Amino acid sequence: MGNPIELVSQCDLQTNTNLIRDCAISGESEVKTIQKDVLLYVQVGSITIQSTDETLTVQAGEAGFVRRGEYLFEYSCDDVKKKVEMISVSFTTDFLTSFVQRHAETLASFLAAGQQSRVIAKLSLNDLVKQTIDGLFSVVEFKLPSILYELKLEELLLLIVHSSSGGELCRLLRQQTNRSSDRLHAFMEKHYLKEWKLSEYAKEFGASLTTFKELFHEVFGVSPRAWITERRLLYAYNLLLSSETRIVDIAIEAGFSSQSYFTQSYRRRFGVTPSKVRTQLSSSSD
Repeated sequence: MGNPIELVSQCDLQTNTNLIRDCAISGESEVKTIQKDVLLYVQVGSITIQSTDETLTVQAGEAGFVRRGEYLFEYSCDDVKKKVEMISVSFTTDFLTSFVQRHAETLASFLAAGQQSRVIAKLSLNDLVKQTIDGLFSVVEFKLPSILYELKLEELLLLIVHSSSGGELCRLLRQQTNRSSDRLHAFMEKHYLKEWKLSEYAKEFGASLTTFKELFHEVFGVSPRAWITERRLLYAYNLLLSSETRIVDIAIEAGFSSQSYFTQSYRRRFGVTPSKVRTQLSSSSD
């Protein structure tokens, strides 16, 4: 796997890498590797986040909670002269696991019925939540003890849990206590480019094929093959935009059996062929 695209940019003014002010140019898109679960608060414009089977658009004043993984981000702003502005608040696995264990009863009482959002969720933020995010920056600015930062993080999550978006956040946080889920996430992120049959993925994971498929659908909401194809396409998308590697070599590196199959899959996913993307990139750089 290539170097991940971190949640940092030239607009970053913070020294704490778990709390970042960020911005992006309207109309641009990129593949991001999210290495820690993150609360993404959009202040100006909107961000559309696509996973394997979910698409979420977060408008200004809203937030998205995004689990670890790789996603396609698209940025938009009504005023093209303005940049999309956002704040990202990252959470370590240890912190979230501890939070879920301490507040298990409260979280269970806020779980809402309906379709489970597995890796991303849109959250409405009230004034108290926004003030708490400001408070996180104050803790960093005045170099206060780290325990105060963690208490602010806990306050932030509890305020969202007790808001109208509480059920959505609880669904995602509940997965923190599922060790099989975390193990499957780590396993697939490490091996999705391998040229294995599904039976080989199951064997390497240490489960029967049936159990592997059932766990996979429970965790990701899609079949293993659909998830693997999507991750490979996102990997190829990033290579196509960030390198001069030949398309046939990108197809092979991304795990596709041939350039023609890669081209068909890419066009079906993004609505344009890889060669057309390269042509557009060449034109824009002239």
